[in-house]
Amino acid sequence: MKRILWLCPLLLLMLAVIGCDDKSKDDGNLGDQLSETTWASEMAEYPFLANFPAYDGELENHRYSETMGMLQYIIMDYECEESVKTNYCAKLEAAGFVDENGYGIYKKTTAEYNLTASVSYVGGTLALSLSATPVD
Repeated sequence: MKRILWLCPLLLLMLAVIGCDDKSKDDGNLGDQLSETTWASEMAEYPFLANFPAYDGELENHRYSETMGMLQYIIMDYECEESVKTNYCAKLEAAGFVDENGYGIYKKTTAEYNLTASVSYVGGTLALSLSATPVD
């Protein structure tokens, strides 16, 4: 339960930090965060994404980070229907991810990574965080 309480502020922070960016301008400091791309090109750039089902929504607002060994790719999809979330959650479950507590935090372990997909939908915006931590 403590883990979940820790992740809720993180998701809200993602919405605040990434969601408030002016999508009409990319001042070059956002590291291509606002450039439209495809799932295939992002998988080529960040191979750990191959462990997750393809995201079919817009990848216009995205960000990659690596912190203390954890690889993380965050997507903010604006003005989408809640069905985008429902469909991606179904794809996660079909790929063997489990949402143990029903909070939209799906987990799976492979030989290489402990994987987590956090999915949140608020007011027409989907926040998706895909992270991988190497298995020790």
